[in-house]
Amino acid sequence: MHAVILVGGRGSRLLPFTKNRPKPLMKLGRYSILEITIRRLRACGFERVTLCTAHLGHLIRDEFGDGTALGLTIDYCTDEPPSGTAAPLLLVEDWDSPAIVMNGDILTAIDFAHLHRMHEQSGSVLSVAFQRREVPVDLGVLQVSDGQVHAMWEKPSLAIDVCSGMYVVDPAVKSCIPEGVRVDMPDLIESLLCLGKPVHAYGFREEWHDIGTPTTYRKAEREFLADPDHYLAPDNGTRAAAFDTADTEMAPWATGTNGRPQLSISLVR
Repeated sequence: MHAVILVGGRGSRLLPFTKNRPKPLMKLGRYSILEITIRRLRACGFERVTLCTAHLGHLIRDEFGDGTALGLTIDYCTDEPPSGTAAPLLLVEDWDSPAIVMNGDILTAIDFAHLHRMHEQSGSVLSVAFQRREVPVDLGVLQVSDGQVHAMWEKPSLAIDVCSGMYVVDPAVKSCIPEGVRVDMPDLIESLLCLGKPVHAYGFREEWHDIGTPTTYRKAEREFLADPDHYLAPDNGTRAAAFDTADTEMAPWATGTNGRPQLSISLVR
């Protein structure tokens, strides 16, 4: 199995930690964020990892080389100047089967092998791994239609399915990525949906930390140091905690002041 990890970001929100090192090389105890991910992929049965580099990419190459020390094959592609989170897939060589594609600043206990297997069974060209989060609202929320109030909830929570920055992608999607322009994963997914291509949703409950700020970095560090083995390798004999079903109705009904659609989202009472 093959994984592509995007490690070219500048990590500007984590300055000054990232002034002289790429964010994926920041340490959580004795291991870097990226080494933890690679070790977990290897423990899940992955044999090849492609690292897509840009900012300070030579430091990542120096750190991991060809992957021999970690028991798999590591190769590289260079996305310079950076072209988004989807366009770099055009640079991956010898890619002929579905691959995990993920950001390089994630700490997670997800079972990558189960995610890959569920993607193949789904018959989709792309799978998105997501988590369901509850967002508290400190106001009364109305359900309004045709000028009438149909329901009201006092200080409810909104159930929101959030993208984890982890995907399984079939190489066939490269035909939907235009060359020479910036393309992010949301752009690619929107293009696939417009073309009627199936995009699979994989919900999971295992730990997931998106390391983007000093606060989230420190939290991920604490969680990892409390139980390193939990993140370095999957628990033997434990079924992946994926959702059996994932049905969320989210319909845009207005445009907010930031130009993005406001969403009507299912309520958790």
